[in-house]
Amino acid sequence: MRGDRELRGKLHAYDQHLNMVLGEVEEVVTVVEYDEDTFEEHVKMTKRNIDMLYVRGDGVILVSPPLRTS
Repeated sequence: MRGDRELRGKLHAYDQHLNMVLGEVEEVVTVVEYDEDTFEEHVKMTKRNIDMLYVRGDGVILVSPPLRTS
């Protein structure tokens, strides 16, 4: 997703525009803040769970299958 946002969930439906309906979604938002005094970078990650989510296709950058576990 655009804006340093990542969604992981179960794909329920999609269309030709890559609009998607996801279930059991985990959203991770990453925000990078810069300290102007020390020039340090602070990375803040916020997570939340969503039961069902509609994702508009123009905001999608990458769709991939889940990682396999042996």
